Amino acid sequence: MRRLIAEYERLLRAAVLGLAGISGLSVLAMTAVTVADVFLRKTPWAFAGTYDLIKVLGAISISAALPYTTAVKGHVAIEFFYHKLGRTGRLILDVFLRVLSIGLLGLAVRECVRYGQMLHRTGQVSQTLQMPIFWLPYFFAGCLILMILVKFYHTTHPGKVLLKP
Repeated sequence: MRRLIAEYERLLRAAVLGLAGISGLSVLAMTAVTVADVFLRKTPWAFAGTYDLIKVLGAISISAALPYTTAVKGHVAIEFFYHKLGRTGRLILDVFLRVLSIGLLGLAVRECVRYGQMLHRTGQVSQTLQMPIFWLPYFFAGCLILMILVKFYHTTHPGKVLLKP
């Protein structure tokens, strides 16, 4: 059983770090596209679709960074009332809020999948490049599923972070 749990933790860490890498690469790509657009705008080699690319890369970058932020417990927390509770009260509140967030993230996953299906069914594309965008909500749903797994890890391992920042 310990070997299975250790393998789960290893795979979870690898997935979180992989998505963090994708997030970083998409930020670099956004920078490159913006710089190229600025320099090529006055030349005959200017390309259309910069706005579309920046929107898609921004969505990828934000959604791929969320599991890492959750894994290092980097989200903003209101701790004024939290520290007024005793150790048991903090543990109960922490578990309750994590279970609640797992449920809400599950609902968000469902809605992302529904939205992706609707975009696919209607054939939605980006404005300039006419690139299909139905896959973006699916990607976001995958990132949310990873967040659920990280929240589950934190719920079953109170006081322990999955990754050090």
